[in-house]
Amino acid sequence: MRFDEQILYDNSNMPYIKTFHSAVLPVKRSYNAHHHTECELSVFLKGSGIYRLRDKEYPFKTGDVFLFGSNEEHCITDIFEKTDLLNIQFEPRILWESSENIELLKLFSARNKSFKNKFSASDTVLSGYITSIEHELSEKNPGYKIHAKYMLLSALIHIMRNYPYTNSDTIITGANPTGQLKSAMQYIDTNLENKLTLKSIAAAAGMAQTYFCSVFKKFNGITPWEYITIKRVEMAIDLLKTTDMSKLEIAEKCGFSGSSNFYKSFSKVTGKQPKYFCK
Repeated sequence: MRFDEQILYDNSNMPYIKTFHSAVLPVKRSYNAHHHTECELSVFLKGSGIYRLRDKEYPFKTGDVFLFGSNEEHCITDIFEKTDLLNIQFEPRILWESSENIELLKLFSARNKSFKNKFSASDTVLSGYITSIEHELSEKNPGYKIHAKYMLLSALIHIMRNYPYTNSDTIITGANPTGQLKSAMQYIDTNLENKLTLKSIAAAAGMAQTYFCSVFKKFNGITPWEYITIKRVEMAIDLLKTTDMSKLEIAEKCGFSGSSNFYKSFSKVTGKQPKYFCK
């Protein structure tokens, strides 16, 4: 069950940072991995169990912190005690739209062999940053948008400084086409229900198609088509929860080419079928 969602929007009214809780009773579940366009930083406020990725397995307990990159598959398969997981999801552009933040992309694009998605419950400084982000978005005191972003960046800096998980010799240049990338993403987000082509998206960015694909993947961790599919599925989930439209109507409304593509994309992104999200 998901509850207490808070969303911070940027100046273009695009979601920037999102916080919410996930509560699940003790259960054993099959591996139905999900992924999203956002990166994720989360802390278990309560509970214990097992978190699985395709090639890793992490036992968790109260206080443990996890970090996932965009489109990095993950799934809680075993829950031994009722959980309360506080999730912070943030768009990668928070790291690349300002050159002074771009070094933090190393946590996702320059990981070394010792990297672990899990951080110990004993690191209360890190978990404190996460709970502070939720507090800022919930209370909305003066300057909360600035402070929430500051807390997020501070958490990532803390990880980079205190854990030997990145390749120090990897150089990520501060010169990047931020405005062009953001224009392309805005174009995608406002045209999800229409036919999107790589040619039209690259044109919105003012880039050659091949170069655009390379840059998009470099800074967002996923390809343009992966981004489009996930955003269309998220749009469909919202319609399933809030309207009486049929699944076929929703598939067409969200730009899917047919019901087969709709169901296949849903399963790949969420690990579930559309009926799971119906109101």
